[in-house]
Amino acid sequence: MKVWVAVLAVLGGISGLVSGFLVTAGGSLFGDDAMASDGSAVFWLSALAIFLGFTAWKWNKISGIALIIISVVGFFMNGLFFTLAFIFLLIAGILSMRLKKRQSKEIIV
Repeated sequence: MKVWVAVLAVLGGISGLVSGFLVTAGGSLFGDDAMASDGSAVFWLSALAIFLGFTAWKWNKISGIALIIISVVGFFMNGLFFTLAFIFLLIAGILSMRLKKRQSKEIIV
């Protein structure tokens, strides 16, 4: 299940990067500075989400909460452009929080 968290975070991050780029380009094209700023913020949050997908193997609760927060914030900032990334990042965050800590087996001689 650890691999799925990383795969979903990468897919969501790539979708978010594309969404952020499109919204930034649209805001710059139409002269809307707030739209360009929101798109740029989502672009960098999506890059962070890719990184957090891999850190979920070590710090699963913190990374899971951060992925969920990024998915919700990105959806509010970019709207429907971020829908696919929202779904992937939300599922990755939920799966990350459900990961169990691996218990080490001690060998007694």
